[in-house]
Amino acid sequence: MSARRIARSILILILPTLFAGCSAVAPSGPAPAPTPTPVPSTPPPPPAPRFAFVTNVFSNNASTYAVDPATGQLTPKDTVPTGGRGSRVIAIGPSGGFAYIANIVSNDISVFAIDSSNGSLSMVGSPVAAGSSPTSIVIGPSGNLLYVVNQNDDHITGFSIDPNTGALTPLSGFVPTDDVPAALTFHPSGQFAYVVNANSSDITVYRVDNSGALGLLGAVPARTTPASITMHPSGKTAYVANFGSNDITTFSVDSTTGALRPLGAGVESPGGPTSVTVDSQGRFAYVTDTTAGNVSVFAIDAATGALTPVSTALAGTNPVTLSLDPSGRFAYVANFGSDNVTTFAVDPATGALTPAGPAVTAGTGPVWVAFIK
Repeated sequence: MSARRIARSILILILPTLFAGCSAVAPSGPAPAPTPTPVPSTPPPPPAPRFAFVTNVFSNNASTYAVDPATGQLTPKDTVPTGGRGSRVIAIGPSGGFAYIANIVSNDISVFAIDSSNGSLSMVGSPVAAGSSPTSIVIGPSGNLLYVVNQNDDHITGFSIDPNTGALTPLSGFVPTDDVPAALTFHPSGQFAYVVNANSSDITVYRVDNSGALGLLGAVPARTTPASITMHPSGKTAYVANFGSNDITTFSVDSTTGALRPLGAGVESPGGPTSVTVDSQGRFAYVTDTTAGNVSVFAIDAATGALTPVSTALAGTNPVTLSLDPSGRFAYVANFGSDNVTTFAVDPATGALTPAGPAVTAGTGPVWVAFIK
């Protein structure tokens, strides 16, 4: 973050001086202006501390890092056991005070309090039971509900979030998905939700009522083995990474009904795409190609939402997700196969990624990178 400059305006009053004496007269020329006393500038406040968290599915822990806001570099801090097995996805509460980690083998959710001054994690109670293989967790638009996609159960369950303690309370019932749900996302309006289902190769669409309850509206065909779905910030388009067919499908979104309509046949992204990340301005999309070991960069058409390939950046072994830091200047890729995180600088004009230092070691099987600021 660049330092703010403080504009200073100094008004100097020049007072004419008359020298009086019995034989002296006032000088005929103007008196020299006095040298102004420098006004000390106020230094800008130091940047707020920023921290990153990485979930490691095989070592059953979370790695914590300090983030250099100028260079984007990660400095390892701690490794925190999650208390569960198969720690895959992390969700940060809207206040930044709590983190939730889904453990897909022990079928539960770990809750942590976050110390915003140093980024440390402290477990809140014991892991809370979820369904079978909770593969995706998302905090809802209201900020007080946690939604859990239970892959082996083919359904979604919910928890209320205590805003003071972060504790989870299970809600009764469940909402069905299709076969082997993989990921959940919400429309920016908060009125609709979408789940990609890997085995049935489709997307289930839900309406979200005022209480946060999900009502199934129907299903839309996807390509082969969809792994994730991402909404454009405008809410006008959605992008689905299809792992099996090696492509990205773009859908238009009806803002009234939430319905999805495919736009074209899809854009090739060879090498097993698993995730799509769109920058906050909606100009670029980043796709992790897991088997190819790289990240594909696409420009987004402002009018149609269509994707155009721009460039490719080499990541580590089996990159599975990419996260942009809050400033949008840096991108971080969790490399599942090489047990590390790659940092990239983001070109604001082209969206291209440039390596920003060496990869940083994580735990075993890193899957997700999340931030607080």
